[in-house]
Amino acid sequence: MRILFFVLLALSAQPVFAFGQTGHKMICDMAYQLSQPQTQAHIDTVVKASGLSSFAEGCVWPDTLRDDDSFKWSAPLHYINFARHNTTVSQADCAKLGCVLSAITDMQQRLAKDDNDWQALLFLAHFIADLHQPLHVSYADDLGGNKTQVTFFQQATNLHSVWDSRILAKLGYNNNPTAQQQLLQAIDSKLAYQWQQSNVLDWANESAVLTKDIYHHYQPNMLLSDNYVQQYQTSLETRVQQAAVRLALVLDKTFNYRP
Repeated sequence: MRILFFVLLALSAQPVFAFGQTGHKMICDMAYQLSQPQTQAHIDTVVKASGLSSFAEGCVWPDTLRDDDSFKWSAPLHYINFARHNTTVSQADCAKLGCVLSAITDMQQRLAKDDNDWQALLFLAHFIADLHQPLHVSYADDLGGNKTQVTFFQQATNLHSVWDSRILAKLGYNNNPTAQQQLLQAIDSKLAYQWQQSNVLDWANESAVLTKDIYHHYQPNMLLSDNYVQQYQTSLETRVQQAAVRLALVLDKTFNYRP
């Protein structure tokens, strides 16, 4: 059976890269491998028109636009904020300028009108990955963890950066195709099927649950090391797998190539 299956807040002026380049590339490469052969061929054609080298490289592209005036509209679309006292996220939490939930719908609609719209394809893939990075579903007063200072293996940083890229790096995924492929092969087909039986709002609430747990265990100026990585390794790796499985399914449906 073929299996059908993070990009953080853009509120601050500082350059913030969700799930980091490694996370985005992993998710898109895994989704590409999980998608149908016809979907892969269509993606190859669309990405070639963009001038980018691969789908995985293209999935990082939306994070390179932060200083481009013509793409300022995309800045609020990488995340959604919800109130700290709430336990769930709803469509009502989406800001007037849009959020990652509305952005995913918008990009799907753009591709429905023109399935060769390479920008819509890359934004869609990027935003689905963003939604699975927990701190992209977080709190406005903390800029999704950007204001929450921590020390990670003796380096001063913040929660957002830890979840964007630092944990994945510590787990050995940076520039490590073997480790990335092992994570792909570890996806259980029954779990993958369950992950597909959900919608975008469900994905947001999965991240919200994890975000609340992250903040529950946070202490000011806490020192994070091996214990923290081990505590959240399974959660983060599962989010990468879920994003890949779900993105593959979305792409197959979008391009009408279903198993």
